[in-house]
Amino acid sequence: MKKKDLIFFGVCGAVAALFIFTADIKTPGEYYALHPAEISEDGAYVKLTIDCSSVAKKDKALPDDGTMLTGSYALASGESVYDITARVLHYENIPFDVSGGKAVYIDGIGGLYELDYGAESGWIYTVNGTAPDINCGEYKPLSGDEIEFIYVDSYYKGAGR
Repeated sequence: MKKKDLIFFGVCGAVAALFIFTADIKTPGEYYALHPAEISEDGAYVKLTIDCSSVAKKDKALPDDGTMLTGSYALASGESVYDITARVLHYENIPFDVSGGKAVYIDGIGGLYELDYGAESGWIYTVNGTAPDINCGEYKPLSGDEIEFIYVDSYYKGAGR
């Protein structure tokens, strides 16, 4: 090999190494985890709403209309209602707390917690207006589904059952 060839391959190698170590390459799943408002390549999305209107007038720290969040967000293959909700809440910097292991329950969103307004108060979720019979960590939504987390002050009145 000639000296010119060695220099050429050395420079190419250095440029390639620089690109590899400085490029922020992400899988589609990683990209949409960081950009949940962008609809994925396959067009899968859900509409997500966080609603606390039942108690909004009782707490000045809550939004006046009771809507903490509303929007359409990318849905990755195999995601549960919990997965997408947690991803979006992290992205939007809305604090939340969960309990349970396999049976996930979101017990607090945006500083509003289960039992804050009585023994039957807390967060329920609905998909297309109906409260599913399984927890949000197991329910796999379909593209176009409307997911709503609703804070209720009386569980049986607001559960949509």
